[in-house]
Amino acid sequence: MADQQKYCEKVASLSFPAYAVVAVTGRHVVVGGGGGAAKTGIRNQFDVLELYHNGTQTVGERVLSYDVGDDCISNMVGWPGAITAASNRMTAPVISLAVGLEEKCNIMKLKPILQTVKKDDLLSQQMPKAKDKGHSGIRRRRRTTSERSAEEGSTEKEDIREEKKRKRSLNTTLRGNKYFSFDVEKLCSTITVVKKKSDDEAYQKCCGISSDNKFLVTGGTDGHLRFWSIPDMTKIKEIKAHEKEVDDLNIRPDGKQVVSVCKPTRECCVWNVKDGKKFIQVALQTNGVKYKCFRARYGTVEGSPSKTRLFTVSNPIVGTKNPAIVSKWCGKAYTQERTQNLTGSLSSLSLSDDGRFLATGTMSGTIYILIAFSLQQLRIIEDAHSMFITGLEWLPTENKESQMVRGFSDASVLSISCDNSLKIHHIPRQEMVPVWVVAILAAVILCCAFLLANFLGL
Repeated sequence: MADQQKYCEKVASLSFPAYAVVAVTGRHVVVGGGGGAAKTGIRNQFDVLELYHNGTQTVGERVLSYDVGDDCISNMVGWPGAITAASNRMTAPVISLAVGLEEKCNIMKLKPILQTVKKDDLLSQQMPKAKDKGHSGIRRRRRTTSERSAEEGSTEKEDIREEKKRKRSLNTTLRGNKYFSFDVEKLCSTITVVKKKSDDEAYQKCCGISSDNKFLVTGGTDGHLRFWSIPDMTKIKEIKAHEKEVDDLNIRPDGKQVVSVCKPTRECCVWNVKDGKKFIQVALQTNGVKYKCFRARYGTVEGSPSKTRLFTVSNPIVGTKNPAIVSKWCGKAYTQERTQNLTGSLSSLSLSDDGRFLATGTMSGTIYILIAFSLQQLRIIEDAHSMFITGLEWLPTENKESQMVRGFSDASVLSISCDNSLKIHHIPRQEMVPVWVVAILAAVILCCAFLLANFLGL
């Protein structure tokens, strides 16, 4: 458990169940979710968090909370825009979001605005002091008197003390008395799913953005894949992919193919973007045991960014005796290359941007981290969340800001759940012994062996 806590850190406590997480830069993360249309008192919103490392762990500072209305955010993608230089020391990107809200997809632009922290505007949001105390934290800056009066147990002196402590933190990306929040502009709202019958429910279940940020693909309950230009959301193409709903999709890094998953019909299909035709239906070889594909993701080949592989996670249809399966497929012919059996029912999947690591979460809250090439288990984080894993997102591996945020770990993946928490899981950097140390040790051992042989008269 101690080793698990060392590499599993609570970044933030959220005020809503989270269903989508996007790392748009090395230090900016957007988390979306909500309570839905029911009047439960839980808002449907997304939060923008700025991550930094405080010398002990990765923590998040909420810089924006945005209410999206009556519909819950069930899926979301984001991408950074141009860098805005508001000062000679601080920069922040323009963030674009595609947010799935029932049958609609809203395109939003988040423009950075530079805020100044004043002594009487600081607020330290207290975290639960139970088992998470000591390795969890999030602070939120407040701007109104009503919000200040709502917070209990926090004085101005304590707030200032916390802010000074933050400034002294090692590797912090938030420097001085200024920080960035964002102004939200809704560019358009487009219906992306059509009802087959008048009494059918229509909602968007998944979306994806091309690597060049030129087109968006959406899928939903009507079984169609729709391609949209960005940012005006003009429909480019439409593919009738499945008879039932499209549960998941992912765009190949080169933008030439899209993979879609339909759970009810147990289909995982690859489609050509150019002509809209089906390229292949991926079929898992399971020796007669029926499996259902749940998630599919493309990943680059480590050391060869131009090459890609497909990864899928599948669960048995009936019974719990059979394991869940993670599969790796050839990126050209889509032949099955390797599989790994895991315990539990898998619910999510994510690949690191360098193609080295794979993370998958279960319905019980466990997270598996695997080496993508061999599918060898690298780490198991049991009970990472108290409920099922709704989303996983790797931080950029080569980004310098991300490296500081991660505490210079080899890689780090964010996880969300309906337990209202955002956590991060680190893969520690492999420690290498310098060559000169090896040479000195070898020389010492040889000398000791020679002296021992001389003493024994050998």
